[in-house]
Amino acid sequence: MLPTDNTILLQLIGGGLASIFAILFLLQKFITSFKTEKTETSILSLMHQELERMSNQNTKLSVELGKLQEEVIELNQQIRNLNEENQQLHTEISRLTTEISKLKELSIQKYKDTTWHDQD
Repeated sequence: MLPTDNTILLQLIGGGLASIFAILFLLQKFITSFKTEKTETSILSLMHQELERMSNQNTKLSVELGKLQEEVIELNQQIRNLNEENQQLHTEISRLTTEISKLKELSIQKYKDTTWHDQD
């Protein structure tokens, strides 16, 4: 049997439809892939921007931390100086207290001597 024109026409139409479905399927896959890649690119871009922001923030924080460390060092030096001054003041107070005690003893002794002589 020889194929008739209708059979050939149906085969051509069937083949054409199969080709169209294959093309549509591939086109849909391409669009889906493109959307996925676009989404991935968008996510990567956002991640890159966030990393840059965090890097800038980290740099600023590092600078501020360095300043704080310098201030702590300076404050520690001031505390050492104040402790030395405090120690010197305690020493001076002790010396003055001793001197005041001696003056009191002298004053009491002088008073006793004066009252002792007055009684004679």
